[in-house]
Amino acid sequence: MNWQFKRYCIVIFFITMVIILYPFMASADSIKTTVGFKTNYSSGISDLNIAYKPFGKLGYNINFLNIEVAGTYTFHQQITDGMGNFTEINTGQGQIKALLSLGDIMDFGGGYSLAKGQNSYNTTMYMLNGSLYIGDATIDLDYTKEDKSYFYNSDVEIINQTFIGSLSYDFNDDIGYEFEYHYISNNFSNLDYTYDKKIARLGISIYGDHTVCMAGINAGTDSGDYMIYGADVGLSKKVYDGIKIMLTYNVDYYNPPSITSTSRGHGGPSGGGYKGMNPYIRSDLAGKSFVSHSLSASLSYSF
Repeated sequence: MNWQFKRYCIVIFFITMVIILYPFMASADSIKTTVGFKTNYSSGISDLNIAYKPFGKLGYNINFLNIEVAGTYTFHQQITDGMGNFTEINTGQGQIKALLSLGDIMDFGGGYSLAKGQNSYNTTMYMLNGSLYIGDATIDLDYTKEDKSYFYNSDVEIINQTFIGSLSYDFNDDIGYEFEYHYISNNFSNLDYTYDKKIARLGISIYGDHTVCMAGINAGTDSGDYMIYGADVGLSKKVYDGIKIMLTYNVDYYNPPSITSTSRGHGGPSGGGYKGMNPYIRSDLAGKSFVSHSLSASLSYSF
């Protein structure tokens, strides 16, 4: 079964689900529209990049079913050839997601995304997620598979997979704690290995009047035998009616292994890479310690 056929099946499934369930749930329907602008700054691990993302969302609630259609256009999205070289392109993305809610017991859903852009950029993404509510605790599971292709120095094909499992607990109405496990894998067609990263995170959320403050620390390792230590802070605030501001900052310190193998790894122009190395890293950082930063800010209006 090819991916084109799978895409058609997913779209048909969502449409069929809406048609079947609509007569039973139309009495409680509501529509929510969101428009906004987001910017991302990143530096350290790769070339400095600032991306701009105007976006729009249309959400439709019919009792226990929520459907969301979204569109995003990204200016200056960074891509790499996996060999330590980077460039920027513009891309457009469309996405559809559905979530079924079984009251206070559980939620489960999925989604599909398609993106096109310069340099023959093409990406399809499949998403699955579920939540289980047990008193004041919540268990969340998320899985994403992304198939990406574009041309940069050569034809590049990438398969990205992400799994996130988390356990959160609301200590009271003002404070919540989270423990998360992240597994991320990247397979480049021009490299003979799969890069993966395993990260554990411990976080806290503080809830105020229309405000949520977040902070966390994390630690992990990757297939290049780097040790990774990091921290993050965030703020989400609703101002006036329907306006929302979000800010997040992440910093990670990468500590290299004491001994590396240069067998068939990504080397870039400097030839300093090694097998198992992060394909998103600058070539001049191979085998060295470094700090990576990312800052995200968004402003949105819902009505």
